[in-house]
Amino acid sequence: MPLETYLRIVKGMAYAHSVDFTGWGESLLHPNIYEMIRLAKQAGCVTAMTTNGSALTPNNCGKLLDAGMDSLAVSVDGMTAETFNRIRIGADFDKLVQNLKVLGRLISERQSAMELSIAFTIQQDNAAEIGLIPSFMQEVGSRVLHLKHLNAISSAADWKRSFLQYRLEPRSRAPFWRDPLRRLEKEIGQVIRASENSGITVRMHSEYPMTDRLTPRHCLAAPLEAVYFSFEGKVSPCCYFGHHVARYFQGAQYPPDALFFGDITADPIETIWEVEAFQDFRKRFMDQTYPQECQKCYLLYGK
Repeated sequence: MPLETYLRIVKGMAYAHSVDFTGWGESLLHPNIYEMIRLAKQAGCVTAMTTNGSALTPNNCGKLLDAGMDSLAVSVDGMTAETFNRIRIGADFDKLVQNLKVLGRLISERQSAMELSIAFTIQQDNAAEIGLIPSFMQEVGSRVLHLKHLNAISSAADWKRSFLQYRLEPRSRAPFWRDPLRRLEKEIGQVIRASENSGITVRMHSEYPMTDRLTPRHCLAAPLEAVYFSFEGKVSPCCYFGHHVARYFQGAQYPPDALFFGDITADPIETIWEVEAFQDFRKRFMDQTYPQECQKCYLLYGK
């Protein structure tokens, strides 16, 4: 995103409670990211970001704290080098652990209020390692755990990696020992208890325990309260509509779809927020009719 585009967004931050510097890319690679964070803080916003942690060098850790980052979530989708490196192709588990330890030490030394959290997306390839999470967090100095299932499903391959299939595919109820999700949820409960006994806060972002019902609710992306800006400055209800991302829902593949209601480089956020089509989109959440575009997304159903 050009800095000029971001400065247009800053003008609307008086209306915002928080700014999350997260999209489909790695935000710490942006050459102006620390200035962007400072500007959001100056506007009175709480700042947050999700990162893969590869760019958390000691220098960058210090710059994050200096800029005023309030909450940093690091995606760690494997508790061993073998699993992590297989899922996060091109990343290095040992380097990530060292980066996290440096950041945790800096937070302690500076008595910073920045929340360092670990985000773990549960999937077939890493589910056997969830029991290692509490000790990993103790090692790196994190006190908040974000757990969710792999629920952004773009293809049949994603579906097969996700545990959603064990509740949402038509099948007879299997006995406990043959039901992978029931066994997994028992382990999740153990992880939650072990974490909380160690002073770690656990935030579960997927339905737990998961049911076989697809009941729409206020989407996890909070479309009544949030907007997403693409790097070009286009405005969407959430990051999934801010890019051309395919959907796979209930056994059917849907082509890439994007949904924009304005462009911050052309109009201020006050004007875009009041666009009739955008108002109608939000109204459908308020009267629980829900937009057609959202009905093939598992986030709408809290999965």
